[in-house]
Amino acid sequence: MKPAWIPSRSRLCLHTGLMTLRLFRKSEVEGMKKLLLKEKWPELWARLADEGPLYLPVEDGPVILYKPWEKGAKVNLEAVNSAVSPKEIFLPREETYLRYSSSGEKLELAEVESSGPVTAFALHPCDLKAIEMIDRVFLDQETPDELYKRRREKTTVVALACRRPDPYCFCGVFGIDPTDAPNADVMAYLNEKGLLLEERTARGKALLEKAADLLEDGDAEKTGKNDVETADFGLQVEGLAEDLKDRFDDPAWDDLFRSCLGCGICTYVCPTCYCFDVEDYGHEEGGERFRCWDSCMFGQFTVMAGGHNPRPGRRERVRQRFMHKLCYYPEVYGEIACVGCGRCLRSCPVNLDMVQAIKALGGEKVG
Repeated sequence: MKPAWIPSRSRLCLHTGLMTLRLFRKSEVEGMKKLLLKEKWPELWARLADEGPLYLPVEDGPVILYKPWEKGAKVNLEAVNSAVSPKEIFLPREETYLRYSSSGEKLELAEVESSGPVTAFALHPCDLKAIEMIDRVFLDQETPDELYKRRREKTTVVALACRRPDPYCFCGVFGIDPTDAPNADVMAYLNEKGLLLEERTARGKALLEKAADLLEDGDAEKTGKNDVETADFGLQVEGLAEDLKDRFDDPAWDDLFRSCLGCGICTYVCPTCYCFDVEDYGHEEGGERFRCWDSCMFGQFTVMAGGHNPRPGRRERVRQRFMHKLCYYPEVYGEIACVGCGRCLRSCPVNLDMVQAIKALGGEKVG
């Protein structure tokens, strides 16, 4: 059963000095099935990693990244947010998918086989919501993207409920429940003893069956304290997508773009950005074709074969980024392409983030 959350009145967030929306648990999550004690976590990691890549939130210097698990890795399930979203599990920063070789007049092509089964463990609800948004772009088409489809079909996803918010999170603005991910194969909850695991799909059931000897009955367990407050930053997004249709030439864009450095960090940390480029790298005897992340914030992103660039300046590129998130995507798919993870707020060196853009474009609460 989906946990019930009730919003109470807004209050001041001590972390950021901004108004927040407090969410509190109405009742404990029902239907918890299995308990994995903390001392048995490494054994589960090793077992899953033997079958294929196991991605977990791992300490990498001062930040948390989703990386393939290796023995000795510092797994951190208490971390609220990773520096970069786990979308790269499904859409890698760079992947070679075709190799070619030539001998005289003969050209041979060889498709690069994708990896075997993958487990993505401890993804938070906002990031799973973002994957759902990317799924629509790559899969819900007449011709699905085969590279993405293969990775998605081979990956078992274990979601992890948030126990506390990151001070930059504002997922509640977009109606995301920080304790539930409907599209997960297994839903996990941290408590003092370990992890409570609830199967959601046949794939999730299969994962738990592999670890049956490590698990205990968890029906009587509590999920622990989950008094979560996520910032709303005074945002009001209802009707914003429709309003922006008439604001393509709004003077607000003149103010928004001026501070932008064009570094593209916002698009690289964002879980709902999915732009990519396709490149060939080769020599006389052969080479490879690969695709890699790209960014609408880069000056060369829209340069055409004849040299024309329809977005020559930062103003046009900043407008494109926010119009896509707030207007173009919802016009096609029915919801804003932001999950309130807060990574752009944390990463932008000049504080030109989604919150500032929404407010500048009329999405700020009145009164």
